[in-house]
Formats: sequence, structure tokens, C-alpha cells
Amino acid sequence: MNDVKRNKAAITIKWIARIWSILSLAFLLIFFGGHIFSSGGKEVFTFKDVFQFVFFPIGLTIGLIIAWKREGLGGIIAIASIIGFHLQMLVTHGKPDFGIFFELLTAPGILFILYWILSRKRVVK
Repeated sequence: MNDVKRNKAAITIKWIARIWSILSLAFLLIFFGGHIFSSGGKEVFTFKDVFQFVFFPIGLTIGLIIAWKREGLGGIIAIASIIGFHLQMLVTHGKPDFGIFFELLTAPGILFILYWILSRKRVVK
């Protein structure tokens, strides 16, 4: 694959990651905003709930936002957050709660990392 094709592929990956991240962030905002408002703010959260919330959705959201400027760092934060969430679910509930839902929301993080790898090889200018 020549440099021009690689450059086009990298730019395409970057924009797919950005668009997908917007969709993921919008879904998270609607989903968790609805959850908080539907409980009237009276829901009591345990320490485990707060700890999970730090990984998902807060860590994922922070990672996807950072990835718009620093693709590698943001992607790593997003992926690490979802891994932390699954590990925490495994420890507290005995199952990692793997579901396509979580991975679809995190997929832009993988694409941001892929773009970052390609751009570090000086392919993208």
C-alpha cells in the first residue's frame, strides 16, 4: 500500500472514530441523564456503584473527549476504562458483564489508537 492510500485510510479511520465517538457520547448522555432524572435524584448509590461509574461512563467519556486532540492518550483512557469496568464487575458480581453494548460504545477508542499508530509512522501529514 503506498503512502497516499495509507494516508487516506488513516484520515478515514480518524473521522469514523470521531463520528462514532459523538454517537457514543450522545447515547451515554441520554442514557445516564435519563437514569438520573427518572430516579428523581433520590437513588442511593453504593461505593461499588460510584466506583463502576468512574470507569463507565465517566472514564469512557473523558477518554473519547481527549481523543479528539490526543488520539493515543484518549483511546488508551477509553479502553482502560472499559477494561476497569469489566474487571470491577467481575470482582463484585462474579461476571465481567461482557456485552456488545459496552464494546460498541468503546470502539471509537480502538479506532483512535489505530489512527494514532498510523500517524506516528509519519504516514498522515
